[in-house]
Amino acid sequence: MSSDADWPTIEYPGVAAFCIPPNATHELIDDDCTICISHEATDVLASLFPLRQSPAASPQSLELELRDFTDRCVRPRADVTEESYEPAVDVDFKGVTCIQSILMIGLNRIWIARAYARIGGGELLLVHWNGPRRLASGFPMSLFVSLVPLFAIEGDG
Repeated sequence: MSSDADWPTIEYPGVAAFCIPPNATHELIDDDCTICISHEATDVLASLFPLRQSPAASPQSLELELRDFTDRCVRPRADVTEESYEPAVDVDFKGVTCIQSILMIGLNRIWIARAYARIGGGELLLVHWNGPRRLASGFPMSLFVSLVPLFAIEGDG
């Protein structure tokens, strides 16, 4: 894989911007509601959603959202053997919060999800990936670290 410095930045106006590997593809799927970035036969998916667990975004409410996502969308499809929910320390945008969950699926798979939101806002950007543990530190983590949640920093959403 090329150096992260060689990754071009793509932008979905009003939603997010991020860097992707030069040989990755990106498109809108699911009736143009979900961003899909494909690389090495795995996908990172990103979509905006209204909050389901509380009326306003906070670190605590985003953790509840990720736990709900795990229960509704991951557990029915995979055997989660370990899980963690923590603030993403690399996200430093004024008024924006981000919680990350890491789920171990058996011995060799991992599911990483991040929820980004404007503090006090009513929607979140859910970004997630699952795949072989050996791939996690390159793509998708470099994409997650480069992500700029435009919906949360451009105004009230």
